[in-house]
Amino acid sequence: MEQPNIIVINQDQVESVKSSMLMAFSSDPFIRWLFPNPNDYLKNFSIWMDEFISTGLPAEGVYADDEVSGSAIWHPPGIHLDPESIGPTISAIPSDRVETALKLFDIFGTFHPAEDHWYLAFLGVDPLKHGKGLGSNILKKTLEKIDKQGVVAYLESSNPQNISLYERYGFEIMEKIQEGDSPPIHPMIRPAQ
Repeated sequence: MEQPNIIVINQDQVESVKSSMLMAFSSDPFIRWLFPNPNDYLKNFSIWMDEFISTGLPAEGVYADDEVSGSAIWHPPGIHLDPESIGPTISAIPSDRVETALKLFDIFGTFHPAEDHWYLAFLGVDPLKHGKGLGSNILKKTLEKIDKQGVVAYLESSNPQNISLYERYGFEIMEKIQEGDSPPIHPMIRPAQ
């Protein structure tokens, strides 16, 4: 089977990336724990995508296949999302989960490597394209750039089904994080190659 071409996204393709990510994360355990109401999910995760994409785009950190059925959003060394940019979305998290969610966000921050690293904020594939190796191809292509730079890669896996994919590409679980009724999250690191 011929593998799709993986490209760096430009501004004209941002809405397509956002759409594929909204589809990809519609059943993600952690994101849907944050936003269980479908309307809240679409509205607020859309805001997240706007912010995460706009942070990764200038550094050529947003990738997809030609059809934009799958995408990866990376943040380069030294570039971080301004937490205030997604602050308004916190009000959509169920009130009995807000405190736990904020605690989890703080915990995630403690696992980010101190040294220069690329942060994989999101990797997702439209469910209709699952099982075809698209996520793997996107990850492989994006890691080539990181390997040329000789820096660490880091992510937080919010879906246990994806851990084996990340492990195949050299990521190692740092810890399992779970608070209250939240689903488990696994910070993962990949040493510089």
